[in-house]
Amino acid sequence: MPPRSSSGPRRPPSLRDVAEIAGVSIKTVSNVVNDYPHVRDSTREKVREAILHVGYRPQVAARQLRTGASGIVTLAVPSLAFTYFSDLSQHFIDEAQRRGQTVVLHSTSAGPEAERTVLEGFQRVFGDGVIFNPLFLEEEQYARMQRTTQPTVFIGEHLRETLPEGSDYVRIDNRAASFDATSHLLATGRRRPAFIGALRSAQGQQPHSSGILRRDGFLAALHEHGLRADDRTVQSVDDWHRPDGFAGANALLDRFPEVDGIVCGNDDLAIGVLAALRRRDRRVPEDVAVIGYDDTPDAPFASPPLSTIAPDKAAIARTALDLLSERIQGYDGPPRVQEVPYRVVVRESTGAASLASATATATATATATATEEG
Repeated sequence: MPPRSSSGPRRPPSLRDVAEIAGVSIKTVSNVVNDYPHVRDSTREKVREAILHVGYRPQVAARQLRTGASGIVTLAVPSLAFTYFSDLSQHFIDEAQRRGQTVVLHSTSAGPEAERTVLEGFQRVFGDGVIFNPLFLEEEQYARMQRTTQPTVFIGEHLRETLPEGSDYVRIDNRAASFDATSHLLATGRRRPAFIGALRSAQGQQPHSSGILRRDGFLAALHEHGLRADDRTVQSVDDWHRPDGFAGANALLDRFPEVDGIVCGNDDLAIGVLAALRRRDRRVPEDVAVIGYDDTPDAPFASPPLSTIAPDKAAIARTALDLLSERIQGYDGPPRVQEVPYRVVVRESTGAASLASATATATATATATATEEG
């Protein structure tokens, strides 16, 4: 049981309490708590049993004073209401746990002021560093900064490559990924495609915003395949949630009823688009093919299963935590920019099933023909 002080109230167990029960020195307990080598297995086991018995937990503040690091990192994302960010956050938590670190989640959904607070290092420094996905602040805010207030790794798209000292940047080539998504859709025979995902807000018009980069990749693919874009080709939305995809698809179909393929800014938009197409009795993929972006956990279970771009979210987490750890441990070199891969995941919403069936039929026919000729 946790010990009591002389005045009666329960106090937290200490290293001394563990040492007394295990019959070892306080220094030995500290070595076990901090996972130092050169402790005999039998002694380590005895100390761990004592820790469990008294319920001892190391205090973060004490560890930070002793080692200069708390083992805590902050992950600041725009909003956990976006499926992508909740999924990405879990990847960070899983990777950090493997390293013996703790991730504190911070949402900047309140807008620019919340992001400015992160950028300025919060009112009190908490943890060793921050991984930050900005969304609302203008790019010039970062360009004007000479140095971050704490070790920082930026993720996302809303940055130029000119970074403040003390920071690094992990990103995906959104333009190239959207180009590949569109090229896949066009390879299925679509010739009247559209893009849903241009944001109407000022934030959405920033040159390095996700919507702009993915729209530009879509338009570049049209040009590469000899197709012309017009006023009907790009559909704006208020946000990137499912209701926005539903509303955007209805607006698009009202003015462009002959559309036969839709590239979406993210999977949440795409799932809303699928719902709108069902409401209008437009078959997917027979009448309209749909492809999303993010490969969220819901994508394989959409109706029909959604083709999408799959960013390597595990690689984002690993790379960002690697860079941040190096900063925390003393690296003070120039900012580094690292790009992680993505892939096109083909499912039924762009005709994956029919394409596979056609391939199987062609293979069977070729085999039968060869047999007959033989």
